[in-house]
Amino acid sequence: MTDIIRISAAAIITVLAAVGLRRQSPGISLLIAASGGVMILLFILPEFSTFITEVSELGAIAEIRPENIQILIKTAGICLAGKFTSEFCRDSGCSSLASKIELASRITIIVLSLPLYEEILSTALTLLSE
Repeated sequence: MTDIIRISAAAIITVLAAVGLRRQSPGISLLIAASGGVMILLFILPEFSTFITEVSELGAIAEIRPENIQILIKTAGICLAGKFTSEFCRDSGCSSLASKIELASRITIIVLSLPLYEEILSTALTLLSE
């Protein structure tokens, strides 16, 4: 609970500073916004390591192959990195670049997930042939 309060406070302070400086110094305003975003990411980084630990433990309990757990964790990381980067680009006025980053993230996730699709298809074909 206190983490979200710290994150919210950091976001509000960052927005107030960035908006206040936008007209006088757009470059510094952008740097403040980027710094605030990085600071928030650093606040939530421990939560991501908790996510990795929990997913790995659940995968072990469910007897899911470690390679599949790695795909899930990488996919979550790609989602977060892609979203953060595209929003930063959008805030900077580069919405076209933001769209390309989102597309690249999605394609990367699809390619990364191909082994899972192959495994699902193989399992389905095995079940259908029995």
